[in-house]
This record gives sequence, structure tokens and C-alpha cells, in this order.
Amino acid sequence: MRMTKASARTGLLLLALTAGLLSAQDGERGSTPYFQSRAFNVPILEGWDDQSGEDFAQFHQAEARATIRTAIAPAAEALDAAGAELSATFGFDLDPPVYQGRVNLADGTWHTLVYDIDAETTASVMARQDGGRGVVISFVERDAAARTLMLTIAQADDSLADASPEIAIALESLAGLSLSELQRADSQTLPSGEWTVYAGESVMAMGMIFGNDAYVALQMGEAGDLAALAEAYNRTLLGFFITPDNSQYLALGLAVVFVILAALVGSLYWREKNVQKDLALLRELAREDE
Repeated sequence: MRMTKASARTGLLLLALTAGLLSAQDGERGSTPYFQSRAFNVPILEGWDDQSGEDFAQFHQAEARATIRTAIAPAAEALDAAGAELSATFGFDLDPPVYQGRVNLADGTWHTLVYDIDAETTASVMARQDGGRGVVISFVERDAAARTLMLTIAQADDSLADASPEIAIALESLAGLSLSELQRADSQTLPSGEWTVYAGESVMAMGMIFGNDAYVALQMGEAGDLAALAEAYNRTLLGFFITPDNSQYLALGLAVVFVILAALVGSLYWREKNVQKDLALLRELAREDE
């Protein structure tokens, strides 16, 4: 009876430990819906048309004529990966980018690129190298009435709490405007953070500080929902992570668990044998006393 109860407890312990190890594979994303490929993970954009495939995440919003896409391109250099991804996916003939910069984020060095494709199409890209491949996150807009751009710019002075200097850089580089030509509007609080907002005639600019970098969104021409577009793009960028390969750790963990459980079962068996020997000895002594 003692062995039966011990075996049952051991079995329950095995099931609990195995379930815990397997559930660790799913991460700690809580209720946030994620697109998961074999190579990477990004948040699913609610309210956007999900056009994703097995190895790429792509979301489209028809009203804004905007597409946000995350993919892996087979190129060792980040710039080559960005060009290959835009050309192969969207059929773009690319001129040199109208803006180019680099930022050091938590997961590596990213290149910020902005392309003017034609009169109605722009592409804002974040790209980085990951081993022998390139990671490319792109925001593509096809709208002749508006020009919407997304940039990540390293802070020149990380003691500043808002992104006004980086907004000024983006405006001068991509719109030929100085920050003084726009009026500062009320800040806007989005799920990603507190955004500084500037508005002018047919121009809107927004910027948010996260870490040591500024995330900037510009919109020139017909006004649209720039806040929603900026939130969606930066939700993708900040939520992106490479899929870790935990299979070897899972196998090692299971092996350790089974070794420990085998030792526990062996210990229980050995103790049972000793108890039976002690009982036999006590019975023999009892008979001799009679």
C-alpha cells in the first residue's frame, strides 16, 4: 500500500513538472495576441486586415492605404535585406533612401530607412542583421493625398523628456520645415506612451521617447489618423522579438526531471525493502521470546 501511494505521488509530480516545462515554451505574453512564425513574433494588430503567411506578418488598413509587414530576408547586411524585401514583396524599384540613420535598441543595432517610391507611395523601414539574415519591419503607404512616415531616431540628449529635438530633425530632413513653423498641440497618451504633438498647415508631427530613442511619425498633406498609424507601427516594432529555440533546454530539463524521479522511485523501493527486512527481524525476535 505504501508503494502504491508513493508511486501515485511520484506520477502526479512528474505530470506537474512536465506540464510546467512545456508551458514555459509559450512565454509570458498574457492576453496580447501574437503572430508566431518559426523565426519571429510580433503583436497582431487589431482592426487591421490580417494578410500574414506562414513566414511573414502583414497587416493592412484599407482606409489609410497602409501596410505594416514584418519578414526575414536572406541577406547578410541589413540594408541589402531592406532593399530585397521591398523589391521582392512590393515590386518597388528603389532609389537611395531619402533618410537613413542607425539606432541601438535592446535587441541590436537597427537601420532606419525612408524611401520615396513614387508620387503616392512611401516606405518607412527598420532593418537589422540577425546572423546570416536580415529582419525587416516596414510601413508602406500608397496615398497620393498624404505622405506618412515613421522614424526611430537616437536621442542626442537623453536627459530630455520629450522628442521635440528629434521631431525637428525629421521635419527638416523630410519636409524641409523647421519646428518653429508648427504649433505645439496637446500631448497625446497612447498605449505605447506619451506622445508630443506638433501641428501646422497640412503637417502633423508626433514623437515619443522610449529608452534612449525617439519614435517619430510625420504626416504631410491630407490629415488622417496619424496617432493610430503611429501606435500600430510602434506596437509592432517594440513588440517584435526573435523566436528563441528552447528545445535543447526543454530536453535537458526533462532529462533532469526523469533522473530525479528515477532516483526518488529507487529510494522508495530501497526503503521498502529495508522496512520488510526490519519487520521480518522483529517477527523472528518475537517468536524467540515466546
